[in-house]
Amino acid sequence: MTLSEARSAVEVTEADARRSARAGAFSMFVDSFDVYLPALVLPAAMGYFMPDDMPAATRATMTTLMFTVGLLGRPIGSVVFGNVSDRIGRKRTTLISGWGFTVSTLLMGLLPGYAAWGFGAVAVFAALRLISGVFLAGGYAAPMPLALEQAGPVRRGWVGGLIGAGAPGSFLVINSLLLVMLNVVPEHSFLSWGWRLPFLLGFLLGLVYLWSYRSVHEDSEVFERRRAQDGRQPVVELFTTHRALILGVFLFTCGYWFAAQMSVSFLPTLLVEVQGHSANVSTVAELIAAVLTIAVILVLARIGQRIGRRKLLMIWSLVMATVVPAAFAALALARGGHQPAWVTVLIYLVAKVTPSAPLGVILAYLNERFPASVRASGYSIGYMFGLILPGLYSFELLWLGKIMPYEYTPIVLIVFGGLLMHVAVRRGPETNPVTAPAGGGTAAGTAAPLTVEGAR
Repeated sequence: MTLSEARSAVEVTEADARRSARAGAFSMFVDSFDVYLPALVLPAAMGYFMPDDMPAATRATMTTLMFTVGLLGRPIGSVVFGNVSDRIGRKRTTLISGWGFTVSTLLMGLLPGYAAWGFGAVAVFAALRLISGVFLAGGYAAPMPLALEQAGPVRRGWVGGLIGAGAPGSFLVINSLLLVMLNVVPEHSFLSWGWRLPFLLGFLLGLVYLWSYRSVHEDSEVFERRRAQDGRQPVVELFTTHRALILGVFLFTCGYWFAAQMSVSFLPTLLVEVQGHSANVSTVAELIAAVLTIAVILVLARIGQRIGRRKLLMIWSLVMATVVPAAFAALALARGGHQPAWVTVLIYLVAKVTPSAPLGVILAYLNERFPASVRASGYSIGYMFGLILPGLYSFELLWLGKIMPYEYTPIVLIVFGGLLMHVAVRRGPETNPVTAPAGGGTAAGTAAPLTVEGAR
């Protein structure tokens, strides 16, 4: 008896599917909150972990290192938890990874500083960031695939959009906290205890995340039968049987993140540190962008469900390769001008919102690309490893800055990323086939089944 013929021991109800969708969205929210939390805390809190006489350049380097080390753990975690998720199930993997990053976040918020531990405090903080990054990768390997597997074909686009909206939702909370701390908490108070509050909030969010996942149902017998029938490790199968598929997904995600990373990570730095705008202008723009991004993600998820995800991504990749570079160029040309602040904010919003808009479509598209036996491994590894080269953008921009004005260097990476993404998705299949209902075709807005029991 094949896996696709086996009956499920746990019937997934509509309520179960809704719980899985909410848990997947919350997983994306918690992941983004933890990843970008250092951008809020570390620049002001490094005085707690470093001696007062440390050179400013060295302190800035250490701050960047503390942020980067958390990202290094994610590819490691994608291999570990992707493999585990495909072997023991999504729910078990979610709980394991959830406890890991929740406890790590709490420990970071309780650390003593330089006065007590010297440079050992920085070393422990870095180790905890690395461990947290490893466990956070489990959020991509388990709750997100499960939410999309349990969503009905007609609702999968909406669920992908709901999950994708978790990322800008976290940016909204982070920047709201930043706005409050900039205007309410005195600097000396922030240095002594205020910096701990976001980490304690992250710990509480982790507990809520774990509690909310208790009632999510999953048929664990499917994974037990799969292990009994096929002794191969899913990661081995991914890089042997499906090596062409994972290469195509890697090129797609690498292209996407080359285009998106400039807006997600570098744009605030460009606006404030390079172009000299105030931090308040950047923070207000980020708050507005987060709200708009949530709305646009949900709209594009609906459109992708109706016209096909591949088709939408082919169109949007070209939008990213043209509209976003134009917005960056407009910001560079406007430097030192006397245009109103709202004009700068408007251009900023175009550059910020456009790359994140297709995130919900991308989440559904990538999960639909992989057969069930390697879905968690393929999705998490393809997504996380695609971040590595774009994550080195600081060095790439410095190199490009030797041959062109620094303010225009992001344009090169954005155009390259958008075109690479377009070529990769053009070479791939349509995972959400949309045809006319006549003649027995698939009704508009539906997709082929996505289950944990069999391959597509």
